[in-house]
Order: sequence, then structure tokens, then C-alpha cells
Amino acid sequence: MKKLLPSLLLFLAGILSLRAATEALLVPPAEAAQAGRLLKLKIYLNNPSAEAYDFIVPDDMRAEVASASEQRRLAVVAPDLLPGARIRVAPMSFATLTVAVVLPDTLAGTVALRIADLPTNAVMFDVTPAAVVRATPRAVQAAEIAVENKGEDVDLATDRENIRRHISSYEPIYFAVGFNDGANAKFQFSFKYRLIAPNNNDPEWWRSLYLGYTQTSLWDLSAPSAPFYDTSYKPTLFYYRESLALKPDWLSRLGLQAGLQHESNGKGSTDSRSLNTAYLTPIALWSLEGKWRMLVAPRFVAYLEKSENADIARYRGNVELQVRFGQDKGLQLNALLRKGNSSGYGSGQLDVTWPLRLVPGVSPNAGGYLQLQYFNGWGESLLDYNKRDPSQLRFGYTIVR
Repeated sequence: MKKLLPSLLLFLAGILSLRAATEALLVPPAEAAQAGRLLKLKIYLNNPSAEAYDFIVPDDMRAEVASASEQRRLAVVAPDLLPGARIRVAPMSFATLTVAVVLPDTLAGTVALRIADLPTNAVMFDVTPAAVVRATPRAVQAAEIAVENKGEDVDLATDRENIRRHISSYEPIYFAVGFNDGANAKFQFSFKYRLIAPNNNDPEWWRSLYLGYTQTSLWDLSAPSAPFYDTSYKPTLFYYRESLALKPDWLSRLGLQAGLQHESNGKGSTDSRSLNTAYLTPIALWSLEGKWRMLVAPRFVAYLEKSENADIARYRGNVELQVRFGQDKGLQLNALLRKGNSSGYGSGQLDVTWPLRLVPGVSPNAGGYLQLQYFNGWGESLLDYNKRDPSQLRFGYTIVR
């Protein structure tokens, strides 16, 4: 009986949360589930009010699960809908949402589960042991955001998990090396931080505010002491919606990003470069046959302050275009094009990435991507915004693309 305490506490907590807000009712599976398998669950979205309600599928959903021997948080997806999709719930009525979660292969016995990010009530059901257990409970816990098995920690709201709910990928993260005009390297680090974690209680515009940061460096490997040639630091405050409700039928998805960005290279004297910009980026996505996708995202830029590089628009222009074509889990081609406001100026960068795990002889559990990068044009670095250096072909490794 003592071992069932975490499950019972989670179940009772879910019942109390349901009484407080009856927006989402999770239905238990009709039969016992099997550990290590995909489990689909149905959620009833209730609207007791006299006005229609739009439920928005969160970008990131997590399930809290507890059994007699372990507790953890699991990733949840809506297999039939994209994140940000809207479900209209009529007044005094309900709609349904199907979600899916992979049960760890170490679960067994009576299990309590609820979707923490909606939130839902908790449901209890039986789980039969997996045919093959691939890891011990403690090893799986370490890999899947588990916490220590203590009854008082049933909510599983660890500090690390709270951070994970807010931080996500932004621009590509990579390291690439080239040899034209001397050995050199280019690398980039980037992330975004969501100010308010996804839920359906806060205003929609507030949930779409982010802080972003990108740092891009050029490294002169052939010079004495191999110094960093130039680095661009780009903190950004922006509004981002992955999917808008209004879109033409011929588009699979239409998103929007708009924000304020500061960019500088951290140098002094005559090498100092900085600018402040405002930008607007509509993001159009087409889903094609064979899991191929095409994304087109023009960025319209207004220069708010550029005194240290007053003529930068001559070389960068006020519009840049990103075009990406490929598969989410396969080959991708990404092009970034800039057209300067003066004739003959601009730049282009093409990145081709291929999952490392698909390379013959490499483990299928390998992460990251092999990268081929080509740059040609003016101003690869902020320091050289008005210079045209030799084109570069680089080979590298991409962590996030």
C-alpha cells in the first residue's frame, strides 16, 4: 500500500485540479497499456461558457506519470495537429483532442498519468511489462528528466524541467572549417527563451514573447596564435507565432516573427561595429509528398541606429530571404540571401545538412548533422560589412539546424 502512495497522490491532485478548472478531461485507456509502446489518449475540451473558445495546441506538452516504483515527466504530442493549431470549442459544448505518449519500458502495474501543461485530471490504468526492457529504471530516469522516488515530489516540477519548458532552439548551432585564403573556422551558438511557458490561461500574445541570443564567430586558424577574427553578438526581443489562424488554403502553415535586435562585435576604436534594427518576418511552409517540406521566410529590416556603420544598408539591404527545403529527419538545404540597396552588393550562404545517424557505419543513436557550407558575397562578418572576402567552402558539424 505504501508503494502506491505516489500514484494515489497524483490521482487526487488531478481530481482537485479538475474541480478548479474543467477545461480538459483526460480519458483513461479502455484496456491495459504495454510498457515501451505508444499510448494514445483522448482529451475532452469542455467549454461551459456562453462564448466560443479557441484551444491552442501547445508547442511543448509533458505528462506526469507515477507508478509504485518510479516517477517522471514524458513528452506528449498531438499526432494529428501541428503545434499552435486551433480547436474551436462551441459555447456550452466540447471538442476532442487526441494525444500520444511513449510509455517507458520500465513501467509496470498500476500507473497514474496526467497532462501537466493543459492541465488535465489524472487517470489510473494498468501497464503490462515490456517484452524487452532496454534500460534500468535509474538509467532511464537520468535520460528522461526523472526525479528521485519521493512521495512529496509527485508534481515533478524540478528546476531543470522548468528551464526546459522555457528554453528551445532558435538559429542553427554549428562548427565548420574551411581552407580558402588560409585555414579558418566559423561557428555559431543560439537559443531562445520563452518568457511565459505554454498554457491556455495567459493571453495569447503574452505566451508568444521570447528573448533570443545568437553569437557567430570567425576564427583565423592560420594566423599566429590563431586569434578570433570577429564575433557578432545578437540579443533579440521578439514575438513569435509558429501558426496563425488566418492563412490561404494553399499554405500548410503561416507563421510570424517580429522583434527588436541589437548586433555588435564587441570591439573598440575603428573596429567597433554595432546597429539596432526592427524586423518583421512572415514564415510560409508547404508540406510536400514524401515528407518533404519547403519554408520561405523573407525578413524586412528597418535600421534604428547604425552610426558606426552608417552605409551598411548599401551592402546588406533592407530585405533578406531564407529558403529551406528538405525533410525534418533527412537531407536539408537552407539558403540565406541578402540584396544590398546598391547594385552589385549582397551575399548568399548555402548550408546542406545530413543526419549523422544516416551515414553508413555510424550508430543510429548518433546526434547532429554533417554540414557543407558555402558563403559568397559582402560582409560575412560585421567587421567586414563593406568588404568582399574570398568565397568560402566549409565542412562541419551541426547540432541544431
